[in-house]
Amino acid sequence: MSEAKVLVERPEDQPGALYLTISNPDAMNSFTVEMRQTILDAVLSVQDDPTCRVIVLQGDGDRSFSAGLSMEMLDDIRTTDDRIVQWKIGKEVRDALYASDKIIVAAVKGACAGAGFEFAMCCDLVYCADNAKFVLPEFNIGLVPGCGGAMTLHKHIPYHRFMELILFCERMKPEEALKWGFVNKVFPLEDFDAEIRALVDQLCAKAPLAVRGLKQQLRIQRNSGDEAAYLKEYDLSMSLMDSNDFRNAVKAFRAKEKPVFNGN
Repeated sequence: MSEAKVLVERPEDQPGALYLTISNPDAMNSFTVEMRQTILDAVLSVQDDPTCRVIVLQGDGDRSFSAGLSMEMLDDIRTTDDRIVQWKIGKEVRDALYASDKIIVAAVKGACAGAGFEFAMCCDLVYCADNAKFVLPEFNIGLVPGCGGAMTLHKHIPYHRFMELILFCERMKPEEALKWGFVNKVFPLEDFDAEIRALVDQLCAKAPLAVRGLKQQLRIQRNSGDEAAYLKEYDLSMSLMDSNDFRNAVKAFRAKEKPVFNGN
């Protein structure tokens, strides 16, 4: 029986990327508490690391991104403390994904269900293979999505279709997820890994100060509204136009060269 874990990797050929691979192949990459804690710790560990620019959340193998929580794990929830632990760690992972200043990519192959679907929705970019299936199955066992999934999905999909997906636990296929703007692109399964690596290369080359500023501004808008976000926009504009990255990029464009951003 395979060990349930999250693989944490910084590839030598992509030093700016952190890959988090959900690995529990005997249970469709379903989560344990320890696996979610590993994701939380890994995301927090690179928050102040300027050498990390992109985080990729993916599943082990082609069959599943993550099936959420396994039935065995749900069956072990007996006490109030058990319930609090399950909810709390899910919230902490969600909050850490939202709070990260890195570009976070969900790379989805196969089943993306429950908490797996909810965590994918917290990412900045979602790419999926043509075998992906998205579902929030909680209503089948008398629950509501416990990691903010209902509120997040509702922002993407018209109300009546959203309610149908939630109440009937319907699976959303890639073409519908693309139609509603939940996923950015759909790739053939056989090309998926290569396409993701190519995208990560492009994202690692983006200006890190601008990326961090954009994510901070959007976070302020979500938490405090438009006016506070506009004030942040002013501060960002002033600081970014005073950065070496900006000056060097202007020189590069004038010389018809590709800019290199060093984060200063």
